[in-house]
Amino acid sequence: MKGPLLYDDPDLLRFVKQYLMYPPSDLPYNLVMDHINTSLVASRYYAYYGEFAYAFYARALREIFAGTRRGFFVEAGALDGEYLSNTLVLEKKLGWTGLLVESNGDSFKELLTKRRKAWASHSCLAVHEYPHQDVMVKFRREVSSLDHFADKAASAHSMMVSQDKGQALDNSSPGHREYEAMQCLPLATLLLAINITRVNLISLDVEGAEMGVLRHFPWDRITVDVWLVEHMPQDEDKLGYDFIKMFSDRGYELYRADSNRNNFVFVLRSAEVYSRVRKGEKKDG
Repeated sequence: MKGPLLYDDPDLLRFVKQYLMYPPSDLPYNLVMDHINTSLVASRYYAYYGEFAYAFYARALREIFAGTRRGFFVEAGALDGEYLSNTLVLEKKLGWTGLLVESNGDSFKELLTKRRKAWASHSCLAVHEYPHQDVMVKFRREVSSLDHFADKAASAHSMMVSQDKGQALDNSSPGHREYEAMQCLPLATLLLAINITRVNLISLDVEGAEMGVLRHFPWDRITVDVWLVEHMPQDEDKLGYDFIKMFSDRGYELYRADSNRNNFVFVLRSAEVYSRVRKGEKKDG
C-alpha cells in the first residue's frame, strides 16, 4: 500500500476485504442499552441522548427514512458502535446493514463486542486519493466506571495528527493524549472491497478530515442518497456557503443545518427519498 495505489486497484481491494474488514455478526446484540434499566453505568452511558448533534441528526433521519427498510449505511467515526451512533436505530428497527469505520483501536475493540449487523473496519479515512499512513491523537479521561461515558466523550474527539489544532487558549483539551499509528484508506476503497456502489446514508464525523475525504470521493462512481457531515467552516466561510455549494454542484440539496453551522444534512435530488423530504417543511436550524 506504499505505491501509492489507485483507490480501486484490484489487489488493494482483495487485501482490504481479507485483512482490514470484519463481516457482520450473526450473533445476538451485546449492547449497553439492554441493561439501561438495571445498571447505573448504563444509564449514565446513555446520557448522550440529550447531546445536541446526536438529537439533531436523529430527528433528520426519522423524517427522511421513516419506514425505509433494508438500506445500506456508512458510519465513519463509529466509536464503540453504540455510543452516539447515528446508524444503530436504522439497523435494529429497520433491518439496515452497512459499514462502520473507526480509527481508535480501543473503541474498535469495543465495537466488535457489540455484534453489529454491519461490516467493520479499524482504519481511518484517507484524505488523499490513495492509501496512506497517519498517526492518530487519542484523548482519554481518568474517570471511574460510574462516569464511563465521560471517557467516551473524550474519545469522540480523536483525530489525525495532521488535523490536530492543539489545545485551547485556556490550555484545556478533551483529555490526556495518546498516539496510534493508522492505516488510512479512501472511503471508496472500503466500499468497493465489499462490492458497494450505492449507499443510502453516509454519516461522516472525522474531526476535521472531512474535506480531504470528500474532495477525493468518486461521486460519479458511488451514489450516496444522504450525507450527514460534521464540518467546522473556516473563518473565510463562517456560514458554510462554500461547503454547501460543493454538495449543490454535485446534485444535492441542503436539507438541514444546525444553528451553529457545524452539522449538515444533504439529500441527493435524484434519490427516491428526495420527494419525501420535499413534501415536508425544510428548516435551517
